[in-house]
Parts: sequence; structure tokens; C-alpha cells
Amino acid sequence: MKRIVLVNPPLSSRQQGSLLSSAIGRTIPYGLLSVAAAVRKAGYDVRVVDAANSDYGIREAAAAVTGLRPDYIGISAVTVSIKNAGALAGEIKKRGCGVPVIIGGMHVSALPEATMREFPGFDIGVVGEGEETIVELLAAFENKTGLYKVNGVVLRGTGGPVRTAERAFISDLDSIPLPAWDLAGGRDTFYRLSATSYIRLPAAPIVTSRGCTSNCIFCSCRAMFGDLRCFSVGYVMRMIKQLVNDYGIKDVSIYDDSFVSRGERVREFCETILKEGPSFSWSCYSRVDHGDEGLFRLMKKAGCWQISYGIESGSQRILDFLGKGVTLERIERAVNDTKKAGLRARGFFMLGHLSEDRASMRATLRLLLKLKLDDFHIAYYNPFPGTKTALLADRYGKVDPDWDKMNMHNPSFIPFGLTVKDLESSSKYAYRRFYFRARIILGYLGIILRYPENILRVLKGFKAVICKISMSET
Repeated sequence: MKRIVLVNPPLSSRQQGSLLSSAIGRTIPYGLLSVAAAVRKAGYDVRVVDAANSDYGIREAAAAVTGLRPDYIGISAVTVSIKNAGALAGEIKKRGCGVPVIIGGMHVSALPEATMREFPGFDIGVVGEGEETIVELLAAFENKTGLYKVNGVVLRGTGGPVRTAERAFISDLDSIPLPAWDLAGGRDTFYRLSATSYIRLPAAPIVTSRGCTSNCIFCSCRAMFGDLRCFSVGYVMRMIKQLVNDYGIKDVSIYDDSFVSRGERVREFCETILKEGPSFSWSCYSRVDHGDEGLFRLMKKAGCWQISYGIESGSQRILDFLGKGVTLERIERAVNDTKKAGLRARGFFMLGHLSEDRASMRATLRLLLKLKLDDFHIAYYNPFPGTKTALLADRYGKVDPDWDKMNMHNPSFIPFGLTVKDLESSSKYAYRRFYFRARIILGYLGIILRYPENILRVLKGFKAVICKISMSET
């Protein structure tokens, strides 16, 4: 049986957002485990090296990978980790490991040819969804049937990188095996969700759909995954039951960009939980223009405790520029409906958008304090490869080309007329004004009284807020 080692490349504490590490958490490499399950189903011996969450450096990671004596190596990288992935591939080659090194993930999917040109340690790249492509690619290696016949890859040709035909998105997501949770070494020690993403432990993330119904110009989701496709409710329930029954998970965070987008599916999901179980708490993400108080009440009854919204800005001008397709009034109504249903509401905002100015930042801060949110997070806009805004960024400000900084915790784009200090000061002001209010503090005390085990989570979050408002991240 041939062996493939799948790798989550190293990340420094700075790349992971060191000042907020106590609140950000360390998430299980979900996409890698999905690919691992598909490859294992095809008959391969699969191992996973999670260098990022194991705090490995490049040499330690290379030693761990080569020590497993792989026949193939697959590395998955986003933009902030692509340099480390390239360095890891190079170190593996230096050690005399002559097996094919395959790169996949968001970055190579956005910049296939550029990635192959810049990082000579990669032998081949997988563009887009990996589960079907990697299985066909390995079969082509084994059977020597020709790599150019495999759709959805980028190869090293004699004249430079060459892409094969584009691969269609997976139409039947239920055909993908359940994630290989058992391959996530250290599951009980170093994996944890962010401090505001769980209510009980142990907790785990899941994904129940791919793609998106929206056309926000700053997001790479649609470019990577296309139109919205969903796993069936039956598949999702099998996944949750496995987590609850086999791994003791008590809280599930649904990481879909907009879980509530298809109301009937959400109703079926909730009714299935109420009818069949198991008992677990859960949270999800949504756009503000999906769902209503009635649906939220059903979700609450089925164990949901929080909905997180991508609000982004308090300026209608900015929202329109980003293609959000929502109004400030609709944002407020969504949060109010969430609270009326007895759910916690969390909001995600960004500073430093294209065409951002001081007036739009003030509008964002006003909206933040006006909304009845229980938690929030402000990130800095990053011009991620593959997004429409990445093509426009130079027209609106100064871009830092260092991919290592594209973690949304460091300003890598500064709009004309603003400075790094402007962005950081606005972020600190927001955290200070939001969290040091009686309503927010009493809300957290209520959580501790109901779930005493959450005191450590709350303290971690408080520590992160203190770091955020007292120190510079750049």
C-alpha cells in the first residue's frame, strides 16, 4: 500500500496573530482531513502532519514528513502560509526525499502558474477542490497514464507552468467520505476553537456546504468553490453523530459562510435534531439577509446558541462598493431578530476597505456600538489573491506584497488618505468601547453562571482584548 503524507505547513506565532492567540484558537485542518478521507477510501495509507498546530519549524516539519517514508507528499496552503509551504518543500528536497510534492489549497488555486514559478519545491499543483483531483492524480502516477489527462492541475512544462483543463465542481458532495478525524494527531491537546466560537468543550468545526450565493468582491469563496452546493441533511447528521458518539464532542461550530441561506434546509436540520438527536449545542454563520425570528426560534430550540454575521462596515457606501447587497436597516433587523429569539449575536467587521476613509470608519464604529451584539471581531482588509478587490487595490491604496502578513490581523493594505496608525487606533477604540460596557460584561457573567467551565474561555478572551487595545500589531 502506497503512503501519502498530507501536511498543514508551519506558521509562526506572528502569522497566526500572536497578540490574539488566546482568543483565536487553533482549528483542526478540516479541508486536509476531507482530502485525507478521500485518498484513504481510494486505498492509500494516509498520514497527516499538522506542523502549524504542532509549532514545528521548517526543519522539524521536514523531519516529521520524511520520517514517515512517504511515496507522495501533499501540502495544503493559504496565502499566509504559502512561503512556509514552499520552504518546507525545498527542505524536503534537500533531504533527498525524491517523491512528488503536491501543493493544494486556496493560494495555488488563485495563482496556479505564479505559485509554481515562485516555489521550485512544488512538483505539481491541485487547483480548486481536491478530493477527486488528488485521487485521479495519484492513480495517474501509479498507472503512468499521463498527468496531463488529469483535470484541475498545474504542471511543470518545458516552457513553464502548464494548466490542464478546468475541473468541474463536485456536484454530489455526499459522495465525499466523512472527514478523517482520527488522523488529526493531538486532537485533545492543541486543537481548540476561538474563544467566542464555543459554549461547551470539547468542541469541533464542521462544514455543511461549499460555495456562496453572494458576489462580495473581497471574498475568495465563490472563486474557489463556485455557486452554493450543500451536503444533504442526512450526511450532516451522520457527521455530527460521529463527532458526538465517537469523539465526545459537545459543541459544533458550523463554518459555512452562510448556513442560513436555505431556510428549508435549516428547518429540516433542526427538526431532525429534535426528532432523532443527539444532544449537542451548536452555532453558525449567516448573511444578515437570510432567516427571520421564526426560523431563529426553531434553531434555538434545536440547540443553536449563536449566529455570527459578516457585517463588514457601518457605511452604506462601503457596503454597496463591496457588493454586499444589504442595507444598514437590514443589518439591524437581523441582529434584533436574533436577540428576540434568545440567541447570541456576533458581528464581524473589517477596517481598511478599498475606498475606506475616516468618515466610513466612524460609521462602522457607530454601528458596532448601536447594534445589540454580544461579541464582535474587527479584522483588517487584505487583498487576497483570487478576489476582485486584489485586482483593484493599487488604485485605492498601498499594498504590502508580503504574503506572510495576510492573516487579517495585520494591515497589509492602507487606503489612500489613511495610515497604519489610523487603522490600528480605530480597531483598539472599537474593542475598548465595545467590551467595557455593563451589558457585555453581564452577558459573559451569565455564561459563566450557566456553564462554569467557560470561565477559562472568558478569561482567554479578556486577555486577548487587553492585548488588542494596549499593543501595536505591526
